[in-house]
Amino acid sequence: MTEQLVLQVGGMTCTGCEARVGKVLGRLDGVRSATADHQAGEVRVLFDSAQTSAQCIGTAITRAGYQIVPREAS
Repeated sequence: MTEQLVLQVGGMTCTGCEARVGKVLGRLDGVRSATADHQAGEVRVLFDSAQTSAQCIGTAITRAGYQIVPREAS
């Protein structure tokens, strides 16, 4: 099943960071697309939940040197 995940990511400071995050996530099985925006500090990922999980995506981001920022409760 295809799902969309939006994560707040800390440590992205430029378009090079966006490209790095996109490349790392693009290597994961099941990731259909990954779009990072350093100005918004977020990553949008479209993925097949039968092949990968939100946890795996988050782990890949942190292993690439960035931080997952918890969303504030509204």
